[in-house]
Amino acid sequence: MREITLKIPEMVCEHCKKRISDAAENAGASVKELDLTSKKLVLESDMSDAEAVALLDDAGYDAEVI
Repeated sequence: MREITLKIPEMVCEHCKKRISDAAENAGASVKELDLTSKKLVLESDMSDAEAVALLDDAGYDAEVI
């Protein structure tokens, strides 16, 4: 397992957080941090950076690895 940190500019509300968290957990990732103010997500997962970005894209959010 490794940590993946992503910036999600479109994450603006609690509904966004729930949707992102559910998508990550359904993919087998563990959410370590999910912050609306910094728009940052930290996952613990075996997935690649590209897979993490694709996961969020599938959930409807643009993301970039930071």
